Amino acid sequence: MKVATVNAGADLADPASQAWSGVTAEAVALAPVPLAAQPTEYIREAWANRAYGKTAEARVAAATDGKKLYVRVEWADDAAPNAEFQDAVGAVLGDGPLDTLGSAASPVTLWYWENGRGALNLVSKGPGVVTKGDASAVGGTGANSGGKWAVVVSGPASASKGKLGVAVWNGSNEERAGLAAVSRNWLSLE
Repeated sequence: MKVATVNAGADLADPASQAWSGVTAEAVALAPVPLAAQPTEYIREAWANRAYGKTAEARVAAATDGKKLYVRVEWADDAAPNAEFQDAVGAVLGDGPLDTLGSAASPVTLWYWENGRGALNLVSKGPGVVTKGDASAVGGTGANSGGKWAVVVSGPASASKGKLGVAVWNGSNEERAGLAAVSRNWLSLE
């Protein structure tokens, strides 16, 4: 995926900014994190006959202003209202197993944004096995309009030459922790 270099004065943190109109977005196929990889027997049993990771596709774009890498993710929102859990998205960075959001031997970084909450910098060692990193290193802004979410998460520009994946949680389907839709393949950032 091409990381666009954009004028430092552009407001890339705003998902509705005109700066994004010149940045090419790619359609990225998503699939559920495997049920067998879920961290507890309770989750595996409770979700054995329930669909999760329902978001099948997201549109992803990446840009840098030289200081930060900005990742814009857009996806169709479920019309059902969220109750206990909120919609969320994460830019997954690293080289660990993408389909399980990392592993103990090969963790990944998640720049995580959740509706109604600030951005989090997380280290994931598998579904539901996360620790918090320095939250001041990341940012996130989202807007829901016309039945679609558009969210921008950002972090250090040094990530703009690595690999990128995407994870989406549908809150109205009670998706949280490892119950997510994840991109099937890494995107090499260039």
